[in-house]
Amino acid sequence: MDKNLNKNNNFKAKKTESIIEQKIEIKEEISPELFESLKEIPGSKSGLIVLKGPNVGEKILLNKAIFKIGRDANSDIFLDDITISRKHAQIEKTDNNYKIIDMGSLNGVYINGKLVEEKILENGDKIQIGKYVFYYFYFD
Repeated sequence: MDKNLNKNNNFKAKKTESIIEQKIEIKEEISPELFESLKEIPGSKSGLIVLKGPNVGEKILLNKAIFKIGRDANSDIFLDDITISRKHAQIEKTDNNYKIIDMGSLNGVYINGKLVEEKILENGDKIQIGKYVFYYFYFD
């Protein structure tokens, strides 16, 4: 049993090291104008803005109970990157919040630079999955 425990600890360490080595820097922050424009989207309460990836500035509105994220073509948020698992993570609606859950991915999900298995998302959280970085927003 101790052998399996060490194996899991080594796996988590490798997962963390593989992402930390990338040292992804976000050069573009959310401008006040962009943030205000988000409030004007009809029916928009929660969503993501791509900060790093092929479609920087793209807005993804969270308007259903579950959003699947990964390299699988049937994902709600398709991320074309070899470092991303086919079924990497999902965002789920819980009461008045959304939470992100790592679905057992190889390289993990990072919120504000910290590796998480699941977390209730808060306004302004930066979500890193592979080489992609998203900004989470929410309005009352």
